[in-house]
Amino acid sequence: MKASTKPIDTKTKLIPTRPGIQIANCKKGGVGKTLLSKLKAAYCLESGLDFYAVDADRQESFLKAYPEFALPTRFSELDKNLKIPDRILDLALEKLVLVDLPGNVEEAFNHWLTASDILEAATDLEVELQNWYVLDDSTECYEGLLRTLEFVGNNARHILVSNLGRCEEWESFERFVTPELVNEYRLQVIDLPKLRFDTATTVYKNALSFTAARRYSEFSTAQLAGLRGYLRRVYTVLEAAGFSVENLRSER
Repeated sequence: MKASTKPIDTKTKLIPTRPGIQIANCKKGGVGKTLLSKLKAAYCLESGLDFYAVDADRQESFLKAYPEFALPTRFSELDKNLKIPDRILDLALEKLVLVDLPGNVEEAFNHWLTASDILEAATDLEVELQNWYVLDDSTECYEGLLRTLEFVGNNARHILVSNLGRCEEWESFERFVTPELVNEYRLQVIDLPKLRFDTATTVYKNALSFTAARRYSEFSTAQLAGLRGYLRRVYTVLEAAGFSVENLRSER
């Protein structure tokens, strides 16, 4: 499996990034993992940061939006295909890797981490692991989060992403995400802003990157203005969580 490294249309050289794997994670499907991945990719492109995008979902929405940087992988039939997801660690030695996980691959993904000693290997190779766990306010999300934290422990940095586009009421949050849990795993919690519904639907149905969405001819002037404002708000949230040019660029 070979990653596409065709350059994007830019007159400036891409900024090298530090070795790292950032995973958009949640057992439950449809919570916004691909949305988060696409937003982070858009930030990298607009900031001139180099990266790989790994799409583990069979729908390949991330891959379709960013074909210049993306490649597919699967967390299934692992006893036969471990070399496929193992490629993620190889890529992470070169630059930042954004991994978009589908729902319902928790067991297979954990098997890969264990069988390949990924957590220990990443530490030895100085590859930073980040677990961006996307939430709505469902018990399924929170229970998956607790299992992930117990399994991964402090071998990764954990960022909890409350997707305001999926859920406006967060009645169960404090019951599951207690101060003790935050302290034990050094959790950082961020709120992902809500995008206007019709704009979000068009981006999803047409597998648009946010770079392409900025130029989408069928959007009204108001939609385009709203999209620009949305991206500014998202980028502010991402930077506050450490996803910034300063933190991602390579020091080499």
